[in-house]
Amino acid sequence: MPEPLLEMTGVTKSFGGNCVLSAIDLALWPHEVHALVGENGAGKSTLMKILNGVYTMDSGSIRLGGSELRITGPHDARKAGISMIFQEQILANDLTVAENIFLGMEPKRPSGLLDNHKLNVVAQEVLERHNFHVQATSRVASLTRAERQLVEIARALATTARIIVMDEPTAVLSQKESEELFRIIAELKAKGLAIVYISHRMEELERLADRVTILRDGKRVFAGERAAIDAAGIIRHMVGRDIHELYPQLPEPGTEIVLAVNGLACGSEYRNISFELHRGEILGLAGLVGAGRTAVARGIFGLDQPTAGAVTLRGKPANFQSTGAAIAAGIGYLTEDRKGVGILPDMAVTQNISIAALDSMSKGPVLNLSEEARRCGELVTKLKIKTRSSSMPIGRLSGGNQQKALLARWLFAGSSILLLDEPTQGVDLGTRAEIYLLMKEIVASGGSILMISSDLPELLGMSHRIGVMRRGELVTMLPGAGAANGATQEQVMSFAA
Repeated sequence: MPEPLLEMTGVTKSFGGNCVLSAIDLALWPHEVHALVGENGAGKSTLMKILNGVYTMDSGSIRLGGSELRITGPHDARKAGISMIFQEQILANDLTVAENIFLGMEPKRPSGLLDNHKLNVVAQEVLERHNFHVQATSRVASLTRAERQLVEIARALATTARIIVMDEPTAVLSQKESEELFRIIAELKAKGLAIVYISHRMEELERLADRVTILRDGKRVFAGERAAIDAAGIIRHMVGRDIHELYPQLPEPGTEIVLAVNGLACGSEYRNISFELHRGEILGLAGLVGAGRTAVARGIFGLDQPTAGAVTLRGKPANFQSTGAAIAAGIGYLTEDRKGVGILPDMAVTQNISIAALDSMSKGPVLNLSEEARRCGELVTKLKIKTRSSSMPIGRLSGGNQQKALLARWLFAGSSILLLDEPTQGVDLGTRAEIYLLMKEIVASGGSILMISSDLPELLGMSHRIGVMRRGELVTMLPGAGAANGATQEQVMSFAA
């Protein structure tokens, strides 16, 4: 094997006395996709942020092309040909797409002034070259999450990078957009680039990866050829145990209709949406990005007001004018945008869990803090939320533990109907299995779930029925998990597209 393009040796990093990386070795070769996997909090993103100059390692070394490489900031990494697509999108909302793509590398006129025309033309060329349907002159604030991810990818591709790190790049992309990304990865690999690919999706690792490095609790537990380890082996190394059944067998739902949606519409976002949700049922909602799934959930929950149609809750009218009214009626909503609008990052884990049900612990203006701590502590234990203390800011937790805390919020509030939008987005397989078991427990105890997901295996494995949306309409209802004639991925996609 030729010399590696890049070597990280003995990389160690601690935060506040807590060691998050312990003597990690990682080698990257040209013409390869190197999968970096592990549970949330295993150290993957920290290792890559060190490579990108966001963090400085406590000890260890980095060599590029055989020479020592000193990285003191992102500028050093970019100068060395290292580019990273972060899981947490870091675009400047007030700038245009073009300005974000070439931020810090803007073309200048001979006078030294910014050449806006050239900036927009070159940025649009980058977007069109990779079939990204985004306008270079659009403000980032006006884009969807999927479109913002495409801009992040375009920014990485616009540089003369030799190494590109992709941290959960398909988390908010549609199947079609993901396929386009896979095509781009194949092209970059053929040109001699090294791709570090971080993902929790086994099917992506099987399709893309040449080699795999697995981290667990800040230590490297496996490094080798992808062909030398199967999916079960990857999971075992990641979580330190076997997961025999990712999708648990769901109990049969009841016949009672707890939520009915009739002819719901909201401008151009969705129209004539009708379905019923039964007691003890998980109803999946499939569709491409922009099909209107999230908008429907927001309309039911009172975040946005439908322009037509009706919602009934256990046979009674329930067109909620506010989220408070929906919560009081026993409905909880897990947003797809965990970082943006889900968590309150600077507030404690306890406060994030209890915030939707403060009235249940109050006598007038006085909050019973001991009762709040007790009930939240029980949920932290029950959901296995990994935190040094329930009083620490939730923003310091890994993504998977933040997601479990948001689920705990609605258990704390006693919600009997949950609207879950991408419930396992960006979480590792171990946490995913725990969330699925929690969902099973919820419906087994009489709760009901409307689940929006872009992960087709998840939809098929965790839904009693699957409604498919296309361009704002609910076009079909398919049988899901456990049905003798259960839907296939191909059937779902054919209706969605």
